[in-house]
Amino acid sequence: MVKGNIPFTIYHLPSTISYMEFLTFTLVFFIFAAFMIFFGAFKIINQGYCGLITRLGSYSKTLQPGFHVIVPFLDSLDRTVDLREQVLPLASQSVITKDNVNIRVDAVIYYQIINPYSAIYEINNLIYAIEQLALTSLRNIIGEMNLDDTLSSRDVINTKLQQVIDSAASKWGVKTNRLELKDIDPPEEIQRAMNVQMEAERNKRAAILNAEGARESAILHADGQKQATIKLAEAEAQKIRLEVEAEALTTKAYIERVKESAPTKEVLQLIYMDTLRKLADGKANKIFIPTESMTALGGLAAAGELFMESSSKIKPPGRN
Repeated sequence: MVKGNIPFTIYHLPSTISYMEFLTFTLVFFIFAAFMIFFGAFKIINQGYCGLITRLGSYSKTLQPGFHVIVPFLDSLDRTVDLREQVLPLASQSVITKDNVNIRVDAVIYYQIINPYSAIYEINNLIYAIEQLALTSLRNIIGEMNLDDTLSSRDVINTKLQQVIDSAASKWGVKTNRLELKDIDPPEEIQRAMNVQMEAERNKRAAILNAEGARESAILHADGQKQATIKLAEAEAQKIRLEVEAEALTTKAYIERVKESAPTKEVLQLIYMDTLRKLADGKANKIFIPTESMTALGGLAAAGELFMESSSKIKPPGRN
């Protein structure tokens, strides 16, 4: 067939698909589409997570863990947010202290999302933002401290850094539960100097402890000698007291026996002289003799002279 100046040919396709087959195919398609739409409206949120639902591109609501049904074509699950506590390690960073010492510090942050809406729609990259905020805050805090304070005040640094991050990240819906410094590495020459200083401090403490031990030992030894001397003196005094008491008892018993025997005056004088003799045998350098003793001595002297005279008048047998 020629129409105008352009020839063309009309082909008739053979009718291989019947009307019933077309209806069957269409019905299956719509059933499958309905099935997909029906099950697409069902959403399951696992424990520890939450889901953010948007309606026509705008935030609608937050789904908590469990089974939910949303409106097909209008609602969509935009994001699933992890609400569990998460760990964010900070890579080792070079930090300069107040006394111009370059040290390397690394830390770890334990944080948790408490407001999913803010964590998703208020900040573009939450993890990167927390990491950069922690690093800059760490440099500022350590830059205001000396090396010795930095090494000995980890708790102070952790507290300050956590307060700074909480203050800045609160609008992002993030709570910093804990922040810990893992390692603080000074330069090698600083470490060698610190080792020498620690060795000197240990030697100093050892010398002080040895000196204190020697002093305590000397004090205890002196106290022991003092107590021993006191005990010896008390024992000697006790001995003397017992001897005196025994001597007094002996003298008292002797006097009682003398009284019971009713001695004469001459016998008493002899006993008196015997007592003086015993006094003279003592260790005293001086002896005080009562006036009565002189009278007794005089009587004894007279008796002695009479005895000598009577002895001279009596001649021994065998002499003329």
